[in-house]
Amino acid sequence: MRRTAIFAVASVLLAAGCKQNVEKLAERHLKNAEEAFSAADYSLAKQEIDSIRILYPKAFEARRKGIVLMQEVEVAEQLRTIEYEDSMIALARAAFERIREDYVFGKEEQYQDVGFYTIKSQDPIRNTDRNYIRGQVDETGRMTLVSHYRGSSYIHHDQIRLNAGETYVETPESDERHEFTDLGICYERLSFLNGNDGGASAFIKANRNKDITYTLYRKTGPDSRRAVSGSLRMSREDREAIARLYDLSQVLLSLDGHMKAREEADRHLRFIRSRIKDGSAQDAVQENE
Repeated sequence: MRRTAIFAVASVLLAAGCKQNVEKLAERHLKNAEEAFSAADYSLAKQEIDSIRILYPKAFEARRKGIVLMQEVEVAEQLRTIEYEDSMIALARAAFERIREDYVFGKEEQYQDVGFYTIKSQDPIRNTDRNYIRGQVDETGRMTLVSHYRGSSYIHHDQIRLNAGETYVETPESDERHEFTDLGICYERLSFLNGNDGGASAFIKANRNKDITYTLYRKTGPDSRRAVSGSLRMSREDREAIARLYDLSQVLLSLDGHMKAREEADRHLRFIRSRIKDGSAQDAVQENE
């Protein structure tokens, strides 16, 4: 009986000693995490905190402290992200303000949720007598190319190939085509929406100072197509207009991307602070003890 009692006491002391040793080992990682946090090395701080959970799951006190520190790290991360995104938003807005006067903005409030920027020289009303490619950019930066065709009959084109010297680019096929007849003339408007132009806008931008010709195509079978126009020449004014719209697109896409990233960081920050307030993360450790 005496041996059993001694063994029981020894087991308790051994368990207590092991627990203290585990906590001591876990505290080293916690100290490393605190130092990394102080140095704003948030990635390393999170790695050290994760090590406590993975290597020492029974170090409840260290884990509890680690959770508190992890929440502080996540708050600091989101605040840093918000600060960065605010600076990038300011830069993008300044870039936009420098060029916005070069564009015409239009939005029919009754029918459109998003407005569009265009170039005055490409207004369809002023260009009904020619074939050309025009561009437009919505408020979020998504660029659309529109092929305007007029002729004695419909050609039902659904693709464009653009050439600049020995280089070329082809748009994907598009079924965004509007056709109508006015005074015996057939008109077609083929659109490549929201940047889905196979790189045509960027190609025109890159070759704005070169002669660019383009050919209209129509799909004739599952794996076949044919040219439905001769070689058409882009005017210098159209090349310049689309290049300028492409520049606007990049500025607005950047602005929109940084605004969304800022909103996401702010949402995450609110979520973390709500968890800190209700203490749910620490309670989870308490339940496992």
